[in-house]
Amino acid sequence: MDESKLKLLSTSYASIIKSLIEQDAKFFMFKETIKWAFNYGEESAVIAAVGKDNVVHINLFSVMSNYLAKDLYTVEYFLLHEIRHIFQHLIIDDYQNGKEVPFDSELVKQWMFEDNKENYIKALDQNGNENDGYFKQDIEMDAYAFSLAVMKYKYDEKRIKHLYIPHQFGDDFWNIVNDWIKYFKEEQLWFVSTYYNCTHVESVVCLERRWYEK
Repeated sequence: MDESKLKLLSTSYASIIKSLIEQDAKFFMFKETIKWAFNYGEESAVIAAVGKDNVVHINLFSVMSNYLAKDLYTVEYFLLHEIRHIFQHLIIDDYQNGKEVPFDSELVKQWMFEDNKENYIKALDQNGNENDGYFKQDIEMDAYAFSLAVMKYKYDEKRIKHLYIPHQFGDDFWNIVNDWIKYFKEEQLWFVSTYYNCTHVESVVCLERRWYEK
């Protein structure tokens, strides 16, 4: 896709991404503004990715495909996943700079190890097959659990039952998901989303956010 067409389509779909980020900001547990940009690749399964610069790069083709399929839930789910990786990066940076972090140091060290380019296991192996090792990484299980918990907290199950949940995850994963939902319910904040035309229950505060707002 040439640059002018990408720019035109990006303008059309930017409000969707902006709305999703603004709706979910209370879950992010950090105050930094989310930086993001569209790119284009004709692989709808790849929705978004975040680099060490903490910029979320969003596949416009995937957003368009899901929008036409009336499935922005999948877009939101993977946006949350990548934004959780930003949170992980911030925790790693704080730990490396000697600041207090709301996690056991061994977990943060594991995140640091897995986030290193030389150690990170990609989702697909060299033959293009799903790589089990990818899902066994703590940084990925944490991101999947966080994003799924937010979606389960906000939406009726029938709206999100199609979301991709790796079969490699077991009881530990579901315990994390349920713990997140429990935290989200503490505040019981209700609001109406005109974007989805449905009522959501969301939480303003959880333990991590309280820590970041000290």
